[in-house]
Amino acid sequence: MSITIEELSVIYRDGGHALLALDKVSLELKPGRVTALVGESGSGKTTLGKALMGLLPENADVSGRICLDGRELTGLNEAALNGLRWSRIAMVFQNGQANLNPVYTVAAQVAEPLVQHRGLDRKTALKAAEEALVRMGLPPEAGCRYPHELSGGQVQRALLAMAMILDPEVLILDEPTAALDAMTKTFAGGLVAGLRDRGKAILLITHDLDVARTWSDDAAVLYLGQVMETMPGRDLLLHPEHPYSLALARSYPGMDAVRDLGGIRGDAFYRVIHSHSLEDGAGHRHSHAVGPEDVHGEGHAPPEGCLFVPRCTQALPECRVGEVDMRECGGHRVRCLRGGIVDLLRLEGVAKSYGEVAALKPTSLTLRAGELFCLVGETGSGKTTLAMVAAGALEPDRGRRVFLDRDMDEWARRDYPSLARRIGLIYQNPAEAVSHRFSVFDVVAEPLIIQKSVRDQQEIRTRVLKALADVRLSTEPEFTRRYPHELNMGAVQRLCIARALVHEPVLMVADEPTSSLDPSVQAKVLKTLLNLQTEKGLTMLFVTHDLGLARKIADRIGVMLAGRLVEAGPAAEVISRPGHPYTRQLLAGARGESNAFTMNITGTPKTGCPFSHRCGRVVDECLAGLPGAVNLNSGRHLAWCFNPVARMGTLKTGGSSNVEKFLAALPSEKGDCHG
Repeated sequence: MSITIEELSVIYRDGGHALLALDKVSLELKPGRVTALVGESGSGKTTLGKALMGLLPENADVSGRICLDGRELTGLNEAALNGLRWSRIAMVFQNGQANLNPVYTVAAQVAEPLVQHRGLDRKTALKAAEEALVRMGLPPEAGCRYPHELSGGQVQRALLAMAMILDPEVLILDEPTAALDAMTKTFAGGLVAGLRDRGKAILLITHDLDVARTWSDDAAVLYLGQVMETMPGRDLLLHPEHPYSLALARSYPGMDAVRDLGGIRGDAFYRVIHSHSLEDGAGHRHSHAVGPEDVHGEGHAPPEGCLFVPRCTQALPECRVGEVDMRECGGHRVRCLRGGIVDLLRLEGVAKSYGEVAALKPTSLTLRAGELFCLVGETGSGKTTLAMVAAGALEPDRGRRVFLDRDMDEWARRDYPSLARRIGLIYQNPAEAVSHRFSVFDVVAEPLIIQKSVRDQQEIRTRVLKALADVRLSTEPEFTRRYPHELNMGAVQRLCIARALVHEPVLMVADEPTSSLDPSVQAKVLKTLLNLQTEKGLTMLFVTHDLGLARKIADRIGVMLAGRLVEAGPAAEVISRPGHPYTRQLLAGARGESNAFTMNITGTPKTGCPFSHRCGRVVDECLAGLPGAVNLNSGRHLAWCFNPVARMGTLKTGGSSNVEKFLAALPSEKGDCHG
């Protein structure tokens, strides 16, 4: 049995205003598949679940279609809906304690569907309910207790037992793990997997992205009532394609995550629809996003365009116009005018030599809009050269650079100042990166003056003070008149960041910006950079030799050796499942393992793989030529190695015996009920 949702919209009326909870949502729940629905609070997830059950309040206006095996549910009367609830479609509601009647025992409430839909007498139904609760792992006496006498996890198990007591074909789980401990969550996961194997269509509404990724076959990301992306569930955390999905994944503290939480810039809680009378007397109906603290004002969001524009890292002016439809993007479907997360910068086969020394051999690298990419590797591996080429500070000897969909070299020849204004650069040594004859104010103002982007003195002052405030430096005249040698190293580094920000760039290139700082100051500077990246939507290329630092800040990591990339992929995968032996050795050294670098590390072989003289996995090909890229995970995790480290298998957790017993005891035919 499947449920098809077509163009479903739900508006909650409230006097002259209304809340637009769902906006033309289209989804399909298929038999034998779990569909996860994720998004921030207020995105409309629970409204969708209640709409499927026909449980929306009277002030809800519903349009669109909901079809259960071809039968339309929208518009059915209460009697017809009651015939479907529990028996064919059931829901486990959020906040379990609030959804159980405090004056009835738990078993009495679990038994209610058996009495109402199967016509069982109360004694038989109670016995079946008590047996169902025991199979859910609850003690025998739990059925005689009242809801307030059970823990949150026990209440959740009771609700699951109630929802499945009639073996419905469709199950809606609204935040089923919100109040569960790890063991109960594992039990629930095994239960869901078992139900999926029995052909149930399951909608999993959750803010737990780990649960969504591991339990679901498909995932849909909801934002302000609109579906922004649909994808395979396994891609949710590591491979999202919509800027909102990426920001959502970055905000989640998953077990596989290594980067610190990033968050999403700005706020958006719900959409309000209201009408105004214009001068010609005609009504003007529109919606705008507001937060809980907002009141109605004169300004309104545009009545069309992408809802995520105010928070997006890659928005264009045209994103504010017209209706944005879903588009295909690498096996996903995204509601994005640009077809998903775009490539902000592409380096294609760039190389750079200094005389006879080839500092950077032909290398290709892509930076996606809004991400933080870390380059790591030992001294002399070519990290800084690649970063300077990416920043436009060095011109490559060969290769191609594409920035903001424009040829960077041609752009630089025609109008270098306008290119330089789009890229901020933080150099490795802050003490040598600024003139000590300049005041704090002059240091930050220097790029504005050199690039002649601002000529008005008041505007220059405004921009400088804003940049200082952005990096948490004082804007008082006494401070802005100081010289760099009068500041501590942490303040000088913040000053360098302010100078890089003064043109409000879209790309920031940071070359070892914290290498000369003590740990406490380093932490503060890094937190400043990460906050700026989130709030300004910056794309960042960060160079470091510190893998411990890279794992805390990076979305993706690239490992360099002898002027080449040898591995690149999502930070969580590179750190936990490195494919190249050199990456494994770097990680061992970062952990302080004494045998990490026992082999000779001087020199580089003239032919073959540059790591072959240090590698314990050498094969004949390693000595003869350069390896090509090996795909370790759907093209997203690559290692340039003839003999990469074997990939780790995916661990699968089996269901508990209680889960197996519960599933085995479910009725095989709709006319039977074994409790």
